[in-house]
Amino acid sequence: MGTVTNRFLEGVSWEGTTDALAISGAEVHIFRINISQSINRLAYFETLLSSDEKLRAGKYRQQKDTHRFIVSRGAQRIILGRYLNHPPAELEFVLGDNKKPYLMSRTGEAIRYNLSHSGDWIVLAAAAMPVGADVEQIDHAFPFQDILADNFSGEEAKFIGTSPERFFMLWTRKEAILKATGQGLGDHLSLTPAIDGQHSLDASLTGAQKNWQLNSFELADGYIATIVVEGDGQRFMFFEADL
Repeated sequence: MGTVTNRFLEGVSWEGTTDALAISGAEVHIFRINISQSINRLAYFETLLSSDEKLRAGKYRQQKDTHRFIVSRGAQRIILGRYLNHPPAELEFVLGDNKKPYLMSRTGEAIRYNLSHSGDWIVLAAAAMPVGADVEQIDHAFPFQDILADNFSGEEAKFIGTSPERFFMLWTRKEAILKATGQGLGDHLSLTPAIDGQHSLDASLTGAQKNWQLNSFELADGYIATIVVEGDGQRFMFFEADL
């Protein structure tokens, strides 16, 4: 039976990036992208998208959602292209287990990645092993008490109490690991351990035979994010995306 180890990282430091990127061993690279600050490059990002991505962008009813999609996909292509030293518009994504996309490097190694967005921020995680990401803007008006019983254990609900910050932290943890494994949400949310510490995984969960390392942190003021990766002892590195 596998385990999940949850923890919160204090005082995360965001570094700059270079045009060439490489993942060494057990590194996990985490990038944050501010949507508002990237809008001035919207036209360029759109030129990088595939025909299918452009079609998807045009289906959003609200302009802000269209802009967010274009920025997120353009940033994703720029960042991942730097790992492969390949033009971002020419990247071809492969579908793996549970229809999770990844990229193949020229040396034949797979680059796994996952992206999440909320409010004005996007987070992208890249690693050599399966990885999941989730970010949430802390909404103090959200009636989270209404969904605790169906999606959280009794211990988790007690830990959350009346705190929106604790609710969204635990929520990102559940979302991140289910995204990493490709498991649907549904009843699996309540079975996914989110309290700090090491926990055994329920046998019904996808990836329950593996060990997972999960780190939560403040992405920006008012935003909480979680990155989860398969394995133990990975080194998490944080970058400001230079687009």
